[in-house]
Amino acid sequence: MNPEDLKIETYPYVQKGGQHVNDARCGVKITHLPSGLIAVSEAGRAQFINRDIALAMIEAGLNKLNDK
Repeated sequence: MNPEDLKIETYPYVQKGGQHVNDARCGVKITHLPSGLIAVSEAGRAQFINRDIALAMIEAGLNKLNDK
């Protein structure tokens, strides 16, 4: 996968209360421009974790498209 084919966006998302809530830009949205696949992750509190999850989702989607 060519990194130049990816559009990576970050954004804040609201979690329910507690001591770990902040306005960090933790949500990640990755768009694979040639195929139009979009993956969004808000699963973790850390941006790098969400980025890895979204990248894995894009890779799985591309593999599925290539299997057809």
